[in-house]
Amino acid sequence: MCRHTLLLLALATLVPMGSLLIFIKQEDDLSSCSGTAPCSLAFLSNNPLGLRCPAATEAPEGSVYWQYQDLSQPQTKPHTLIGPRHLRVHRGPMGKLGNRAYVRRGSLIMKKAWTSDMGLYLCKSADSILAAYLVDVQDSSLLYVSHQGLGENIFPNRSLRVNLGSSRHMVRLYTRWGPWQDCDRCKVMGEQKMMGFCYANLSEEIDEDEEEDEELEVTGATLPCGLMELHIGQSLPRRGAELHYRMCREPCEKENTLAGIVANLLLEIGDWWWWGRETAFDWMEPRVMLLETVYLNIRDNARMTCPGASVYTPVLWQRDSTFITRLGNYKGTHRLDDATGGGIYQIESVMPFDRGIYRCWVHGRMVASFHLEMPDQPVVHRRVNRRLLNGMRIMVGTIAMVFVVSAVVEILIF
Repeated sequence: MCRHTLLLLALATLVPMGSLLIFIKQEDDLSSCSGTAPCSLAFLSNNPLGLRCPAATEAPEGSVYWQYQDLSQPQTKPHTLIGPRHLRVHRGPMGKLGNRAYVRRGSLIMKKAWTSDMGLYLCKSADSILAAYLVDVQDSSLLYVSHQGLGENIFPNRSLRVNLGSSRHMVRLYTRWGPWQDCDRCKVMGEQKMMGFCYANLSEEIDEDEEEDEELEVTGATLPCGLMELHIGQSLPRRGAELHYRMCREPCEKENTLAGIVANLLLEIGDWWWWGRETAFDWMEPRVMLLETVYLNIRDNARMTCPGASVYTPVLWQRDSTFITRLGNYKGTHRLDDATGGGIYQIESVMPFDRGIYRCWVHGRMVASFHLEMPDQPVVHRRVNRRLLNGMRIMVGTIAMVFVVSAVVEILIF
């Protein structure tokens, strides 16, 4: 039986509530994920989502399209969300998803993922499946942020027993970490972050008297937590993704070109993190630096978004001549948004002393500069009574009419 037929049979089983078993027997080995082999990936909501389709370059021009299936609804089938020649679907069940997605060089891209985007994604040409992904979008409101410099620890592993039919299994919840990202600046002390997602490991049937190992040993089927809940048909304890920071110091001699960044990243992180994710390097980073003047009234809230920044990229902010760090020199009303990994600079109830120039860097390149301005005194908006205003208009109009009539009568008399 050909590989394509086998894949179709496997994908036919990818429906919820206990029928993801054929997929998860692959143990989520993304290093062997290639071609049409289905893979699972986790993403964070309110951040980019990208899925690669390498075989799209070999398909007939304009023939590649993407389909989506909601795994939480067994009765549904995959629906096309972006058709051939990149035509988006704006109506029907795929309307909302199609409006937010687009295709670039065959890869599916969403600049901001939602938790409802979890499901099966297929890259196809005609009836051939070019790539298949099971995607879990984890809730950014549950993101746990910690910093080594503050003595904050990451989540510990957690184990629990579950009943699946007549057998008992062990589910271990843990954080699957990506690599340390580049330091946000070079030559001087900076910060770097590491992104991790909630994963669940389902072991085979266990003995009642078996002791739980303190160290996590991943030997069974593994899936991102949301997909594991679908597989076992049970809710798991709420556990979010994690973002962990530490101080860093790197030399500036390394190559900072786009090609160099990508090449170095591939060597550093390995296939499991990279595969399937269309990185932000070539499709998110702005080609031209953003220069913007922000006019606000006193007591307004400021929100400055760094183009191309996300939890997956090194981000650095500078206020006038001071670089902003997570470790402690932004306080009070100033804060960096956790959900985007510091991609948004927020100021609550701005005051005149908050004026200044705010700059941001992504991957060591300055991509935006915001000039924050405001008046010295609050602008007072007086509310005017509409009835009084209309009455004054009528009065003025009446006086003008009387004056005109009097003038005409006087002319006629004389």
